[in-house]
Amino acid sequence: MIVLDSRAHHFAKRLIPMIVLLSAAPIALWAQGQVPGYAIQSSKHYRQSGVGNGHGRSGSANLTARALLGKDNNTTVELTTGTLDSNATPPGRIARVQMKPLMPSGEALFAHNFTGLSASSGYYSFSWPSLHRGEKIQLQSGIKGIDGNRTDVVTVTETVKMRPDLAVQNLTFPETAIVQQVVNIRANITELNGDTGATTACVLAVDGSTVDQANNVYVDAGGGVTCEFSYTFSGAGTHAIQVSAANPVPGDWDNSNNTASGAITISTDNAEHVTGLFVDSNVASPKQWTQSSQVTLQGATVEKYSNTFGSSIHLQGTSTLIQDYGCAGATSATSWQLPVDISYTESMDGNQMIAFTDKGLNATGTSVAVVPFPVCNSTAASVIAQYGSNFVTDHFDYIGYVQYLDGAGNPLYSLQFVGVERGAGDVTYFSYGYQCSWWNSCGNPADYYTWNTSTETQWGTLLPLGSMWGSSIASQDASGKTLAQELTVPLTATQQSNVQGNSCVNIGPDSYGYTYQTCSALDFETTVTTGIFSF
Repeated sequence: MIVLDSRAHHFAKRLIPMIVLLSAAPIALWAQGQVPGYAIQSSKHYRQSGVGNGHGRSGSANLTARALLGKDNNTTVELTTGTLDSNATPPGRIARVQMKPLMPSGEALFAHNFTGLSASSGYYSFSWPSLHRGEKIQLQSGIKGIDGNRTDVVTVTETVKMRPDLAVQNLTFPETAIVQQVVNIRANITELNGDTGATTACVLAVDGSTVDQANNVYVDAGGGVTCEFSYTFSGAGTHAIQVSAANPVPGDWDNSNNTASGAITISTDNAEHVTGLFVDSNVASPKQWTQSSQVTLQGATVEKYSNTFGSSIHLQGTSTLIQDYGCAGATSATSWQLPVDISYTESMDGNQMIAFTDKGLNATGTSVAVVPFPVCNSTAASVIAQYGSNFVTDHFDYIGYVQYLDGAGNPLYSLQFVGVERGAGDVTYFSYGYQCSWWNSCGNPADYYTWNTSTETQWGTLLPLGSMWGSSIASQDASGKTLAQELTVPLTATQQSNVQGNSCVNIGPDSYGYTYQTCSALDFETTVTTGIFSF
């Protein structure tokens, strides 16, 4: 299943991305493994763009300022002698602050003083109701306690930015899966306003309870990333899935788009043998946000300002999965004889666009007892599992084998699979459950991501769109056994428009006699191109 938004839920019901069927072992049973070399600690931001913060210095005192405009038209202005969004105590103390809103000419409208801050720390913030996006403000602070008895006077010019707006989009997971098999769940998180990035926790909830998460997920201004989870369903039936961008820092413009949800059916059977998915999400492209501002004093126009902002977010992901499985005696699925070679191609309208061969893919395995569950007219009591993965030429490829045994050790059900997927967005962040399932890193998983392209290209790999997407996988293990399939998928494009007519907010007159009017209009279109192959 792929969930684009509530309006597209029914349309997308049959879109099936990769179904990762790995081990029936509970996550906690896996031993600590080796983090792959392509994984990057999330403390290193993959990219930082947008509108920068204001900085200034006097003597040994440093000052950083940030002004974020919220959806309620109030701007939160923050000043710190340390680092914004840090738990560390900033040095010294801010004794006073003066704010001057600047007109485009550089002339100040007025000067407002914040005094009586003798008990403050090296951090101070205030809210102001009449600032607009792109407006410059001059902030001057008197800082004590850094250079002895001296008061350092630091002046900073800051540009008002829109608060980041994180949105969870393109939630994908299997429509069906089998009890006690690990299921991979993916979602994209985008930042829609384009001025500043945000850090969030990417949280997976099943039936209303949090079951997995990726922490310290940074999304650059106007950017997009993928969060990847893994979860084992222990009971049959229909289960609710929700992915959220939780507790964004430095706060969020609109919390209503921070979640995406859907439902998955878990059973003891599965009818899918080969699946292929192509999703191209051209989000808010082109996005046009027109804003105008007018300041008057005693009926005369003092300042008139207008501007049009635009940004685009283009994400594209694919997956292909081949499976051989069934009850004992009804399937030829066997464990992989290592190593395994995988050759893969992608094409558009018959023209080959991507091709690579991954030679020597290895895997690890284990055998564990599980909570008994019904399968193949009997009861499974233990599982043998084998799996491995690699990142090569902008794609993740993976193999696996799962066998269920009854209480006497007799085989009941076997599954062998090979798959390849291409991530959407700049990078993919891996949840704790994913690291445990794929990397055997369960003791103390950290926060990691990997680039979705070997060239670190923005938006990941983007194929030019056509009418027919194709992919092929050819795998062969050391014994000569093969799993191979070539498929083609017709593509369908749907469009969604978001037009918000011009609306105005009037403020004032303020204590300086000024009256403010700010107007804005929004007009953008999202195009989603999808294709699904399944038999």
